[in-house]
Amino acid sequence: MYEEILHIIKYVSFSVGVVGISVIAMGAARGLYHYILHLREDNFRNIRYELGSHLILGLDFLVAKDIIDTLLIDVNGEQQLFWMELALLITVVMVRITLTYFTQKELNELGRKKI
Repeated sequence: MYEEILHIIKYVSFSVGVVGISVIAMGAARGLYHYILHLREDNFRNIRYELGSHLILGLDFLVAKDIIDTLLIDVNGEQQLFWMELALLITVVMVRITLTYFTQKELNELGRKKI
């Protein structure tokens, strides 16, 4: 029973990661499409806004995946492995939060200029 639940949670974690990567890739593809087909000076802000929005959402999904993966660590008596993984997760989450904060700040500025 425990193994089946663990397998389902690993599948959920993988799926959340795929969604995050897909959102980022979709935003990059849409940004590239608009960049190539609608190349105007005033369109750069719109492209950056759209790409940034997708990036933030994708990073949020990837943070969720990392949290799920860290909770799935099968310690088997090795507390050191758990703490190392937890420290790595905290570092990755802090970097992603910083990226999200500055990207959101830039998107807010772009949104104000857009209006």
